[in-house]
Amino acid sequence: MMGPLTTNILLFYGILFFINVPAYFLGLRFEGNEHKRRLWFEPPGFVIPIVWVFLFLLLAILRYKLVQIEADYLAKMTIGLAVVCASYAYYTLGLEKLTGISALKFGLIGNVVVILVALWVGVTVAELSSNLSYLVFPIVAWTFFATMIILGQLRLAKN
Repeated sequence: MMGPLTTNILLFYGILFFINVPAYFLGLRFEGNEHKRRLWFEPPGFVIPIVWVFLFLLLAILRYKLVQIEADYLAKMTIGLAVVCASYAYYTLGLEKLTGISALKFGLIGNVVVILVALWVGVTVAELSSNLSYLVFPIVAWTFFATMIILGQLRLAKN
């Protein structure tokens, strides 16, 4: 029998899987960064999904802990944050296909939204438990790092 933590992990990995797999079949695929001019601090493309698998594990643990202390509203906020994070291909590549505007620009806007939502969740959780709020901080840090990459890529595209 699965325990509540396992159920939460499966929930969050399910969100990641069921949002991203259709994107692939809709033609929303990220090109690898191995063949283009890369920034010195830009990781290889395979690192990104590995990091997000870890970040979604942290969200699953956070939701599990919030449900334990009956903070149901906050537990729902973690699901909303996961959906925003997992939908990246749609609001970058999808909007690029629809509008012709660079996916980098949509990625920049999307990353700011993810950072703001994650900060909102983190601050709201911190009012209840500062220790639990630390489970959200890695999302803010990673998305900030990704934003620096996008800014660097936009700068390279200008040159």
